[in-house]
Amino acid sequence: MRQRSTPRLGLALLLGSALAAAGALALADPPRGGFAPDPAGNASKKQWIFEITYRGGKASITRVGSAMLERPTTTARVMGRFAIELWVGKELLDRVRFDVPLLDDDPNMHRKGPLSGPRFTNVSTRIKARMVDHPRATYMVLLDRSTGEAQRFWWPPEPDGRLLPMNGPAVAQASDAGPVEGGTGAGDGGPRDAGRD
Repeated sequence: MRQRSTPRLGLALLLGSALAAAGALALADPPRGGFAPDPAGNASKKQWIFEITYRGGKASITRVGSAMLERPTTTARVMGRFAIELWVGKELLDRVRFDVPLLDDDPNMHRKGPLSGPRFTNVSTRIKARMVDHPRATYMVLLDRSTGEAQRFWWPPEPDGRLLPMNGPAVAQASDAGPVEGGTGAGDGGPRDAGRD
């Protein structure tokens, strides 16, 4: 009895080891899609405060203001469905992520029935996010990382805190090339650079 089970046990261990090694290799490979990783943080006393409104299933930035801190601070690195990114050309300078409180990440995955729990699909709220100043930045992206929808704005904001939208559709890319596809030449002497002081 032992002689018959020993080869089977050895074969099972060998097969298990091979599957574990294949799984470890699969986990080690970088994802084929996704977003560029967060860049290294730079500390600065000057910070940008973004006032964000979420209403009707969309996030929007209503105002941007600057603030000076007593000590240089980096942008907080947190997880979140939404992100505000500062770019120059194809280089990501900084990113701050945030979530909308009580918002369902994926309403289609919500359970149905008497024990499904509450649903929060019609959330309206205002939140703030803070990011370090980057003088080289030429445009800003407000990104919904769940849907890939991106809104692009010229950077820096107007003196009254408004953001001017860039012309053309906003397209999120799953590569390090940045969120502009076909772009308008942001940071390369684009339309805003030519028409403004």
